[in-house]
Amino acid sequence: MPKKILIIDDDYNIVKKSREELLKAGYTVVSAFCAKEGIEQLKKEKPDCVLLDLVLPDNSGFKVAQEIKNLPGFLDTPIIATSLKHEEIDKHIAAKSGITVYVEKPIDYARLLFDIKDVLGG
Repeated sequence: MPKKILIIDDDYNIVKKSREELLKAGYTVVSAFCAKEGIEQLKKEKPDCVLLDLVLPDNSGFKVAQEIKNLPGFLDTPIIATSLKHEEIDKHIAAKSGITVYVEKPIDYARLLFDIKDVLGG
């Protein structure tokens, strides 16, 4: 059974490209364009991994990551953050927020697929 990835990102083009790359790699993909919709999809779809933009229109990705980790049953769900932020402090805050891997935009999809495979244990 293919692993399920939830993409939470407000950039339609990034969601489209990420979806294409993940489907090609054999993953099932669900997506959301804001934090609220992302949390709803998370609860409904129970993904194996979350690809989370740190800048969303309705909330900070750092706060969304903390919210995910505090939901029953999602503490161990890996979260891969994607961000235009390239500062070390952002990477530090990401780690403190429960984010497993920090990926800078523009996304290197070969690297992202490696990171996803790594956090999913295979």
